[in-house]
Amino acid sequence: MKNANFLLLAFTMFALTNCADAGAVADGTPITSQEMQPLATWVEAQTDVQMPALPIGVASGMQLKTTLGLDGVRQARAVAAYVPGRIVINNVIWDPNDVVSQSYLVHELVHHAQLFSGRIYPCPEAKEREAYTLQNKFLVEHGESPVVDQDWIDDISSCHASSRQLSF
Repeated sequence: MKNANFLLLAFTMFALTNCADAGAVADGTPITSQEMQPLATWVEAQTDVQMPALPIGVASGMQLKTTLGLDGVRQARAVAAYVPGRIVINNVIWDPNDVVSQSYLVHELVHHAQLFSGRIYPCPEAKEREAYTLQNKFLVEHGESPVVDQDWIDDISSCHASSRQLSF
């Protein structure tokens, strides 16, 4: 299986500079289980999927760049990525106390839950529908605006998305 088939990225329409509310942490800062567990519990309740273990999480722009450099992976202003068992979020936007920052972790935790769901998806892009929908739901529940609109979700989660250039 190609890396592109299991690497799922959190794409955003916002440039990193638009995440000014989030406080940058040192590159390589671990995302602790205490920071991750409440969000994982929320994701489990939304997806009805129990995650047997939390993924490893790290806030690192350098590791994100390396992860995105994998063969066959496309990127578009990605601020986070999921590789099975591991979440990498750009340290420039990671603030464990910021709801928008947390929403990127929620998005990637949805991908982690998808590993254990037993669901079959028609293509890797189809997994993005659930991840973005729940990320938006998390944001709205916490008084924030959705990160992307439904038309964008419909487009990015189309199985034809891999055959065309994404533009923002």
